[in-house]
Amino acid sequence: MAAKRLNGVTYAIRDVLEEARKVEATGKKLLKLNIGDPNAYDHDTPEHIKNALVEAINSRKNGYSDSQGVKELREAVCRKNKAKGVDCAPEDVLVSSGLSEAVNYLLAAMVEPGDNVLLPSPCYPLYKAFTIFYGGKPRFYAADAEWNPDAEDLRNKIDENTKAIVLINPNNPTGALYEEKTVREIAGIAAEHGVPILSDEIYDEIVFEGKHVSTASLTDSPVITMNGLSKNYVAPGWRVGWATFTNFDDELKNAVLKLARLRLCSPTPMQYAAATALQRGFQKEFLDVLRPRRDLTFKRLNELPGVSCVKPGGAFYAFPSVEGPWETDKKFVLELLRETGVLTVFGSGFDAPGKHFRTVFLPDEATLNQAFEAMQSFLEKRV
Repeated sequence: MAAKRLNGVTYAIRDVLEEARKVEATGKKLLKLNIGDPNAYDHDTPEHIKNALVEAINSRKNGYSDSQGVKELREAVCRKNKAKGVDCAPEDVLVSSGLSEAVNYLLAAMVEPGDNVLLPSPCYPLYKAFTIFYGGKPRFYAADAEWNPDAEDLRNKIDENTKAIVLINPNNPTGALYEEKTVREIAGIAAEHGVPILSDEIYDEIVFEGKHVSTASLTDSPVITMNGLSKNYVAPGWRVGWATFTNFDDELKNAVLKLARLRLCSPTPMQYAAATALQRGFQKEFLDVLRPRRDLTFKRLNELPGVSCVKPGGAFYAFPSVEGPWETDKKFVLELLRETGVLTVFGSGFDAPGKHFRTVFLPDEATLNQAFEAMQSFLEKRV
């Protein structure tokens, strides 16, 4: 029998695939706009990162590494952080098997039954899932019409049982790039109440307008800055992430490192390749390819009957609202899938108010246009 702590743990991004497989089995072609995996479309991991992995393997860098991560990668993470105004040392960095593992360890070390964690609404579902898994209560703070966090709503929801505030900037699922004044205000609220911030910045290089500001550069209070190889460096299956502790005492950091020692280490050759990726830096060609796809997606979504979308400032997601006869956005997404083969993710899976769906603009423009034409025909019959 499964443990009761799994009750209520869901993950909409993968859960919707069960229905997609049934539709695909009927012979209908799927137009997949559901997953934030660049390699599932026409993007590929840069050659210099692949070559660095081969070199690491050929150099017999295949054994266990330090549980905290190879020093070369932790040093490279520190250089990236310092370029964004975040002072740290390699001893402050934990390398994980994807950022998901770091989130797991952090919430495992921080949350006791009855505690709560403040999450943005909408929110990447992993944070809610692990909060529940460890006996905590997810508590969502609101956003405005442009998807910027409502700092006052967050302030009103902090109490003595609040163990962490999660920021996701740029945001998944909305693509919102948070304004510096908002991040600074939230950092101030966290400092007032002595609550650490978990700052998920895994899309920090994928910014179309404006500038991403790292949370830890705005405060002297505890922040854990989280990032990874998957999105900025187009290597999601390589499973390399990292978390940087700033302004922390040793107790929490040591608890997280204790958990990391249990799994020995993150895959060693990938860590050396990740160090090369950070040393070479973000490849702006990726952004040049994504920008026109973002613009096309924004334009076409707002032309659809009953659909309205805020322009994404970062990442590679759009999060439009949808009006129509559907009782829930999940029913909309499933009906759209069954009739047209267009696969998206329902907004309620991200704990968003109202009816929304998440779509990616990673596919090529021909595929995007094909999907939007199918959505247009579908919606014209119903709205």
